[in-house]
Amino acid sequence: MRVVTTRTSSHLVEGAVRAAALQILTQDGPEGFTVRAVAQRAGVAPMAIYNHFHGKNGLIDRIFAEGFADLHRAMDIDLDDPVDTLRASGHAYRRFALEHRGHYLVMFLHHFEGFEPSMESAELAARAYGRLVDIISRCVDTGAFEPLDPRRTAQLVWAMVHGYVALEMNHQMFADDAEKTFEQMLDTMMAGLAHSLR
Repeated sequence: MRVVTTRTSSHLVEGAVRAAALQILTQDGPEGFTVRAVAQRAGVAPMAIYNHFHGKNGLIDRIFAEGFADLHRAMDIDLDDPVDTLRASGHAYRRFALEHRGHYLVMFLHHFEGFEPSMESAELAARAYGRLVDIISRCVDTGAFEPLDPRRTAQLVWAMVHGYVALEMNHQMFADDAEKTFEQMLDTMMAGLAHSLR
């Protein structure tokens, strides 16, 4: 009698591992993120993570790359007014962070010992930053902002928005309306960029 065996496809295994990893990162934080814990949550053997992701760092790199690709798409907004585009991108950034906490933790909030992004992942991160630079360049070109260096200004904008989001995610907000306060922060930032050299 011939015995028919079935193997779980690579796609299903990788999807289960990825989902388990993000669940652990969101619920337990980086302290609970181990190969054993992810494998147990995904219902696979720990060796599956080495076979499909080349280990823990490979899994982290997949989440890192996926996060920056999704963030770039979220910020891919092109309104008629570049200032409106920048504001909408700021809101998109905040929504992404709050809705993808596991990704955001890997991307920005925790450095995993021994992990360095692959070249491909680093390029995805650079593209997301480049999108912000492009939006600010348009603001400068149209005269909405003072003629500041777009790359340097993008770093300042990213720092402000990220700082707010990180405080919110870490439950360190003292404002009673996080959404309204974020909008006020964007107003202040825009006004500063428009009048920074006057």
